[in-house]
Amino acid sequence: MSAETAFAGVVGAEHVLGPARLALRDPGWCAGSQGAGLLVRPGSTAELAEVMRVAAAEGLSVVAQGGLTGLVDGTWSAPGQAIVSFERMARIVDLDAAQGVAVVEPGVTLAALDAALAPLGLMAGVDIAARDSCTIGGMVATNAGGTRVLRYGMTRASVLGLEVVLADGTVLDLMAPLLKNNAGYDLKQVFIGSEGTLGLVSKVALRVFARPQGSACALVGLEPGALGAVMVALRAGLGDGLAAIEAMWPGYYDTVAGLIGLTRLPMAGQGLYVIVEATGTSDAAARSALEACLEPLLEAGLLADAVIAQSQADRAAIWRIREESGAIDAAYGVALSYDVGLRLADLQGYVERLTARSPAPPLVFGHVGDGNLHVMFALPEGVERAPFDALVYDTLAEIAGSTVSAEHGIGLEKRAALQAALPPPVLAAMRSLKAAFDPQNRLNPGKVL
Repeated sequence: MSAETAFAGVVGAEHVLGPARLALRDPGWCAGSQGAGLLVRPGSTAELAEVMRVAAAEGLSVVAQGGLTGLVDGTWSAPGQAIVSFERMARIVDLDAAQGVAVVEPGVTLAALDAALAPLGLMAGVDIAARDSCTIGGMVATNAGGTRVLRYGMTRASVLGLEVVLADGTVLDLMAPLLKNNAGYDLKQVFIGSEGTLGLVSKVALRVFARPQGSACALVGLEPGALGAVMVALRAGLGDGLAAIEAMWPGYYDTVAGLIGLTRLPMAGQGLYVIVEATGTSDAAARSALEACLEPLLEAGLLADAVIAQSQADRAAIWRIREESGAIDAAYGVALSYDVGLRLADLQGYVERLTARSPAPPLVFGHVGDGNLHVMFALPEGVERAPFDALVYDTLAEIAGSTVSAEHGIGLEKRAALQAALPPPVLAAMRSLKAAFDPQNRLNPGKVL
């Protein structure tokens, strides 16, 4: 019996896709994601567990795939492997408004969850630009971050429980959706951010939050050296109402605005562009609080300029520049993207060192409220990646307390950087975990480690 036939006996022949049907599908952000030539779509935890048993019996390793929005080749697959897609496991199981908990299957998109939560006055803590296609399972697997980390934390901070299927088909029920639970080791934390290398998430219990009744958004211009003082003032002035602080360096801001045809810029000619978003009991209250916070900063000369959105159209125009980094990928032959983390005081120094050393100008933006920078290089066809990897990570290694991945994970792309960045005892501990949960190395082999 072939592997395809064995899988079909579990999920049905229509849910086992060979090379011809796979070739019709979008591979997402990883060009090699369909390389296995075999994809299986389980429809339940029981089917997923049986799929894993069949894969083990057939000697196949497994690569899990969700929305295919990852940027580090974490979904790359090859012959001798089977892709497990969670597109059929996309049910919202329960929404408990009283406790603030959502229980969902891994294939639910962030946008679908948000749409279901909105009538209850709730929302997910994490928000990312790929919300329409990224899945909750993928967000858990990569510990996704995004624009609300400053207020609500990474995905890890929202996960109350998991159901996980191991490589041999064993199902771990770690689903108790309690805010307080100290019953032994918190095993769910091991799987969050593990990129499908330790187990496959089959159900998630998420803490969800009250949707703000109002919000306000401003684009401010300042010199990079003033960023620290401005952030201290914003935290003090807005308190829990401070929802996001996002920054764009001029190269990125001007490039993206040009690519998307935004000829009437909200602001121009600044050393650094920073988006500040505040929440409140109403739009008017949030705007008033934001104005009261920004005014003294302008008077003190810490801000060079500020534009407060007066409508949703204004807000969309401001955020569009920040979230349209994909326009760079579409416009250039080679668009390299890096995701690093540094202390706030080191952000500008890192950007300056990159700029001085790079043969092409770095296009930089990021979640400066939590020290996360995204660095892109827009290059012509034929340019090799290796020198830019060395530039980004060697420069980063000069700065203590930095990380080679703030939110996108490791996948294939950052394995060498991770090996160079982490102490040997830490890497050894990671390998011990991998061996304990996946001794046959069947789960997303070759990724992370």
